Amino acid sequence: MNRHVLRGLLAAVVALLAIPLATPASAQATRTWISGVGDDANPCSRTAPCRTFAGAISKTAAQGEINCLDPGSFGAVTITKSIKLLCDNIDGGIIAGGTNAIVVNAGANDSVVLSGLDIEGIGTGLNGVRFLGGRSLHIRNSSIRGFKSATSYAVSFVPTSPAATLVIDNVTIARNGVANNSGGILIQPANNVAVTFAIENLKAADISGASVRVDTTGVTGATVKGVVSNSVFSDAGNAVFVKAPAGSTANVLVSGNVISTSQNGIASQDVGATVQATGNLISSNSAFGVRSLNGGVLLSYGDNELINNANNGAFTGTISKQ
Repeated sequence: MNRHVLRGLLAAVVALLAIPLATPASAQATRTWISGVGDDANPCSRTAPCRTFAGAISKTAAQGEINCLDPGSFGAVTITKSIKLLCDNIDGGIIAGGTNAIVVNAGANDSVVLSGLDIEGIGTGLNGVRFLGGRSLHIRNSSIRGFKSATSYAVSFVPTSPAATLVIDNVTIARNGVANNSGGILIQPANNVAVTFAIENLKAADISGASVRVDTTGVTGATVKGVVSNSVFSDAGNAVFVKAPAGSTANVLVSGNVISTSQNGIASQDVGATVQATGNLISSNSAFGVRSLNGGVLLSYGDNELINNANNGAFTGTISKQ
């Protein structure tokens, strides 16, 4: 080969090698970090953290996690994929005046975990956590306060996915709601949606409306099955309220709770609602300790304590433990 031609080919190869290889602009990490002194222009690494959840989530891969390095207020965020927001022992704050703090609108098989968050609505927030779509939502070791707009809830779980699960563990909700159409935790699936839920170690206080409200009003073909256990309820319109008109069903076990100083303790309303109660202390409620309305089923295992309520109320039947 002519030496001049060979030199030309070599020069071309060297020039090509000198061009940097392109990297995908959408490359995401499975673990990212945020800090009160971070910057969303950073890559969200441990040494160069982002400033907000919204800034970090676009740089975090599906099924990844966002971690808090230090305390801070990290802003509202919308979640559209499987992810974990983990701020345990750090106090990851979100202040959400006039808006939703966290909106989950993910795919039918996506799971979201929220842990170690301090969510504050400062009296004008819409909802602390609003779940519209996804396979599961797990909220743990967190507090949600100050969501007091007309339809506000600390947690609004209103899935449209074919099936969805809510787990709440060691969560405090306080100062939420302003009337019957607002309150603490709302569980209200769309038509033909199956919901399961487990609420444990909840502390609920100063709630207008219901602290836990299961409601299938206007919904057909939905099923709700859940447990509320080992929790403390005070100062609410209703501590646990289950409402299921004909066309959908709700079956809820209420176990081992302290329910006091609310208007009503446990209420079951409409023919699709069944509430089973065991081992609860229901005391000092200003209207009814337990109440069945419009055909709602309210069953006792025979070991609940109804003490010093304005009207203790009555269960519609008893069942035996096995």
